[in-house]
Amino acid sequence: MSNNSITELPEWQALVEHAEAMKDVSILSLFKGSENRFDNFHTTFEGLFFDYSKHHASYETMDMLFDLARARKLEQARSAMFHGEPINNTEERAVLHTALRGSVAKSLMVDGENVSKFVKDTLAQIKQISEDIRGNEAITDIVNIGVGGSDLGGRLVCDALLDHQSGPEVHFLANIDGYGVSHLLKKIKPESTIFIISSKSFTTLETMTNANTVREWFVREYSESAIEHHFYAVSNNKDAATEFGISEDKILPLRDWIGGRFSVWSAIGLPIAVAIGFDGFKSFLDGAHAMDMHFKTAPMEQNIPIIMGLLGVWYNNFEGHNLHCILPYTKNLRRFSAYIQQLDMESNGKSVTRDGNRVDYATGPAVFGEPGTNGQHAFFQLMHQGTQIIPSDFIAFITPNHNLNQHHYNLLGNILAQAQAFVHGSKNEEQPHRNFDGSRPCSVILLDKLDAYHLGMLMALYEHKVFVQGIIWDINSFDQWGVELGKKLAGPLTDAIATGVVPDTLGSSTSGLLRRIIEKSVKS
Repeated sequence: MSNNSITELPEWQALVEHAEAMKDVSILSLFKGSENRFDNFHTTFEGLFFDYSKHHASYETMDMLFDLARARKLEQARSAMFHGEPINNTEERAVLHTALRGSVAKSLMVDGENVSKFVKDTLAQIKQISEDIRGNEAITDIVNIGVGGSDLGGRLVCDALLDHQSGPEVHFLANIDGYGVSHLLKKIKPESTIFIISSKSFTTLETMTNANTVREWFVREYSESAIEHHFYAVSNNKDAATEFGISEDKILPLRDWIGGRFSVWSAIGLPIAVAIGFDGFKSFLDGAHAMDMHFKTAPMEQNIPIIMGLLGVWYNNFEGHNLHCILPYTKNLRRFSAYIQQLDMESNGKSVTRDGNRVDYATGPAVFGEPGTNGQHAFFQLMHQGTQIIPSDFIAFITPNHNLNQHHYNLLGNILAQAQAFVHGSKNEEQPHRNFDGSRPCSVILLDKLDAYHLGMLMALYEHKVFVQGIIWDINSFDQWGVELGKKLAGPLTDAIATGVVPDTLGSSTSGLLRRIIEKSVKS
């Protein structure tokens, strides 16, 4: 379906007209017009409570958004994903991160391989390796070397579930900045450290630069013959991994249908299994599986990922709000906003349809966030009184992971107060600088507790929300060609810095910057 046909759909045009009619309607007036609004605008699922009553959306708004979803054949697209159809059309790949948590048919075949058997075999390998490492008292540290999807997911989960960790200390090395690797190598000992190199291609610049530096250090400080005992790989490129020195029995496989930013559920999650134990990792997968089943089977009107996704479309395309804020009210989820930022912006930051036609409507929003209450002392000023309206998600856990109850009461009190302030505002005509307009939309997501199961559920919820929006916008949420151009251009520029020779094919700005760097570089 081309971009023109989407904006010309009767369901789309109806929402355009409806948005115009909603301009002077406040969120508070929607509450006053319906005593049962909270009851009708929340839904629950297995320890997850989703309140969307504080949105600038009426009953009519939601009905019209559901109509748009049906017109865009969302349910059929969802079925196509779960059935392993190649919905990643630009790379001709299936999209089956849901298979990694057991949410597809056991008979599903992709590229001549039984998907469920591959997942079962990989889980067995993760179990064996993680238990071997955890059972080795000589191992004190684990270093995961990856970037992007091979880093953020594991980093987030290990951070979030720190209180559940009982294995070696897990470190994550991602940035190509030499400070990270040099600082880390001062803290660990080669003989007591396991290294996991996570790269589907085993050629990613950041990952392999760090991996080679670590290898050189390991050989210098310990032994080249010990590489086969201390290095593991998660990769599709077995030949490159074995050439690096990694034993075949320490190489865990990936598949093309496992996208990078959706890969934490795969062998990329090995550091998680080492940190919290395989049973904990399996619980993490089980939580995601539960959300898969909810997304797959719940009616549209009670389907949390669908509702979240459609509200985002409403703001992005019909009310002109192109930012979205993620606000987890727990320090343990301090990396959650960054994880969702990559998931959302890398997936839906597209400007052409699946057929390659230029879009004439907004697609993915800019996503940012920070844990509460820190964010309240930073960007909340703009969110309360700035000229931009920024829809937001408040996320909290009812049962704390500590015994300091008053701290937790204060935390939960703040989340409720901030959400209320966004909606109600505070009128002050005598002192305009103290005036709060209110009517700032937000969701409140309450989970019973922060454990592996509920974290898996929460992360899968956002995956499916992103999928919903990609289908509405007719874009491919599962490729990422936008990350390639800069990488391609970097190679010759890196060589120019190393050699001191400026190519004559560059523009004036790049040439000028390059000369400045070369002139000021201290050559060793």
